[in-house]
Order: sequence, then C-alpha cells, then structure tokens
Amino acid sequence: MFRKIIGRFIPKTIKRNISAKRLANTSKRLDLCAAQFANMLHLSDISSLKNKVCLEIGSGWVLSHALICHLIGAEKVYVSDIEPLAYPPSLNYAVRNSEKSIIRDILSPFFPHDQIRKRLDNVCEVKHFSLENLKNFGIEYIAPVDLAKESPNFKADFIYSFSVLEHVPVEDIFPLLSNLINTLNNDGSMIHCIHLEDHKNITGDPFCFLTEPDASYDRVKQNLRGNRLRGSQWLKLFKCLNGTDFRVIYQWKRYDKKLPEEIDKSISFIDVEDLRTSHLGIYVTKR
Repeated sequence: MFRKIIGRFIPKTIKRNISAKRLANTSKRLDLCAAQFANMLHLSDISSLKNKVCLEIGSGWVLSHALICHLIGAEKVYVSDIEPLAYPPSLNYAVRNSEKSIIRDILSPFFPHDQIRKRLDNVCEVKHFSLENLKNFGIEYIAPVDLAKESPNFKADFIYSFSVLEHVPVEDIFPLLSNLINTLNNDGSMIHCIHLEDHKNITGDPFCFLTEPDASYDRVKQNLRGNRLRGSQWLKLFKCLNGTDFRVIYQWKRYDKKLPEEIDKSISFIDVEDLRTSHLGIYVTKR
C-alpha cells in the first residue's frame, strides 16, 4: 500500500526510466533478445533478413529487437508505438550487460559471423544511445502512430511483434492486421508472438480475467490486462486475412493454475484446452 501511495507522486517519465532500466537488465538484454529472436526465425524457417526493411509494432521502452535486426543485416528497421514510449538510454544497459560472444554465435546462422562482429562492435562504441544516433544503424522510431487506423507510408519485407497484439482492443485487431498486410511487400512475412494470459497476475492467477463481465471490460482493461481472445479466435482472425497464408509456430498451454469455475458468456472458446492456451506464435506470409 505504501508503495502505491508513493507511486502516485512519481512523475511518469521517472517511472518509465526505472522500468526501462529494469527490463534492459533482464528480458530486454541484447543477448537474451538475440536468443528469443533467433528462436522465432528458426521456427518460421526464415534464413535471412539481409537488406530487408523491417517493422516492429509496439516496441515499448527498450528497442533491443530493432538492434538485433540491424545486427543480422537489415537495411532499415522501423519501430512503432501507439504513443511515444521509447527510452533509448536504456540500451546502454541492454548492450553493456550482455555477453557479446553469445550474441554473435546465436545470430550467426542468419548473417556472416564476421559482419555481425563488425556491426556489434559499432553498436558497443555508442556511449549514449538516442533516437538520433540509432538512425546511424538504420533504426527509425515512429510514434505516436495508430496502425489500426492508418498504414505507414513505406513498405516492409518483415513485420514482427512480441507480446503486443493481446493489448489491442478487440475491435481494432482486424483493421490493424489488414493494414499490416497492406504494408508488406509481396512475399513478405510477419511473426506475431501473442501472450494470452491475464497481465494483471500472470504468475498467480493467469486466467482470472475470463470471469470479468463483458460490459465492464472496456478498452482500458483490454489494453492493461489483455483482450481475452483465446487461441481459436486468433486463428479465425488470421484465416480472414486475404492474400495470405499462415501457420502456428508454437502454442503453449498452462496447466499449473486452475481455470475459473465460471467463464463470462462473452468469451468464445472451443474447449478447456483452448481456454488454457497461454502463448501463441503465428507466422504469416503474403502471396
């Protein structure tokens, strides 16, 4: 309670900086992100991003994945958010606290090892990251931009998101996906890693939000806790995208926690296994 009271008086920028630094030292560390990104590329059978134009949607505070795209040869990386969130100085921690040899080794299947070394050395020489000097690596941050309402003014070869789509209000998801498809060049591809648990209590009660009445589960709650779409609904959405093919690259379920005894009637699902889906990875290609 004391922390909550104190937290009300801390400016948002300071909260952002603290949170960004924490992430940069943990899940957004460059070596950890390299492992995560490489795994997604392997699962999708993507062998290279050399000379590709990439777009990350919903990058958040720490732009580690954009740096990974640069390291494996991307020509240009656009990074977007619905509101300005990026805190480039956090990359100082993400880079400095990583094991550089691990980054090179993990990413070497996608780009020559010596060229990764050269690019990584250049990244490590940066003492203070900013949106301006990230442009030297072909990384451009665009925010605010609502891609559910408008397509960007460029074309991309590869689009990706990590734990982003579940925060998009249900009514905005199909317009967003349609605009992303319009942004892709022919033969372009997308990877979306979707987290289907209640973000309010992922560890203790990951399915709690399934009990919330639909009438009170507004856009704000959908953004903060997750939009509650189950795996089967996501698959239906991706099937409706014209001119594309898709496949599931992973689908993980959660069995260590109980499902609620009552599920709100607004929740569409096929069976208990569908309700228990906690993570879903989708690979989309444009014909």
